[in-house]
Amino acid sequence: MNSNQFKDIVTSLIQKGVEVEQDALQVAQSKLALKSIIIRVISVIGSLIGLGLFMGFIALISSDLFSNNTFLSIMGLLFLVGSFALNKSKDSAVTDSIAVSLFIIGYAFLVFGLAEATDLAGLIMLITGGITLLLYNNQIIAFLSSLCVLVSIHVILFQLEIETFYHIYLAIVLLFTVYLFWQEQGLRTINKLIRDRYLAVFTASFCYTLVMGIIASTMKYGYYYFSEYRGVHLFLVITILALVVATVYLVLNKMKVTQVSIKVMAYGLVLIFNVLIAFNYPAFGIAFLLMLWSFKRQYKVGFALSIATLIWAMGMFYYDLGISLLEKSLSMMGIGVLFLGIYYLIQKGEGQTNEK
Repeated sequence: MNSNQFKDIVTSLIQKGVEVEQDALQVAQSKLALKSIIIRVISVIGSLIGLGLFMGFIALISSDLFSNNTFLSIMGLLFLVGSFALNKSKDSAVTDSIAVSLFIIGYAFLVFGLAEATDLAGLIMLITGGITLLLYNNQIIAFLSSLCVLVSIHVILFQLEIETFYHIYLAIVLLFTVYLFWQEQGLRTINKLIRDRYLAVFTASFCYTLVMGIIASTMKYGYYYFSEYRGVHLFLVITILALVVATVYLVLNKMKVTQVSIKVMAYGLVLIFNVLIAFNYPAFGIAFLLMLWSFKRQYKVGFALSIATLIWAMGMFYYDLGISLLEKSLSMMGIGVLFLGIYYLIQKGEGQTNEK
């Protein structure tokens, strides 16, 4: 049973006057969604392996064809059309997995073939990703298309050799991700197109922001984010700090914290340790921000990913030889106090809920 059939059954029961326990319904939907995702991921991996082996066999017996950009472009287009046709057919794990596999191979072939012929890889990725995002009504394909759009803009910046805008672009995507968190209910009710693609676009933006934050914080790849203009780095840090402060304000309101002393302490600790660590490691500030929003929206996967990124960033910060031991000790102590404060707020919120 897929999610649409499950929703139809529940809706018909409600219309007949059957009382449905919402908490139990949400648990059942979560279990159904998890099983569906696991089955589809396994099916996609299997389909990719099968199609990959088949394409490898074809490449062995006709290697000249795969060196032809026109052939690759035509094959890519045919695969995308086949993926679209399967996507429009009966909704099942098997057809979905084959459609996703055909999409991945077709997208790669089309972009590679056209990019080799025109030297416009980033623009081709952007246009193709945008078109497939609008046309395909499939969560996995929509996620991949959204990710391709985000990556393609980065590729365009790299091709134009304007690394100065990397920080600005990362800040813009971060703002967009927070906006998706903040306006989730409103966006899901605008129209069917946005509602069906909201989760895919949000997940792609969330993952891209975390990963690029990590890349910008590493010694190996961080030099790509180096700029002679210090203002662009400050712009990213200020954006992170402003979003963190605004998010803390919303979280404190949600937890119904009214004591001025607690608010001042929360804002102070958040600003201090974010300035100390996020300035050198943007991944820390980004992960902390997304952790707050994941907590606010009860987004468990995002919360876990944010915590993992926070731990990684703290480890990198602690082993950074360019930072004094005193700064590290004070920062780590501040982090400990902050997390104790977060635990206190969570316990307080649960206590207020139980009293009601």
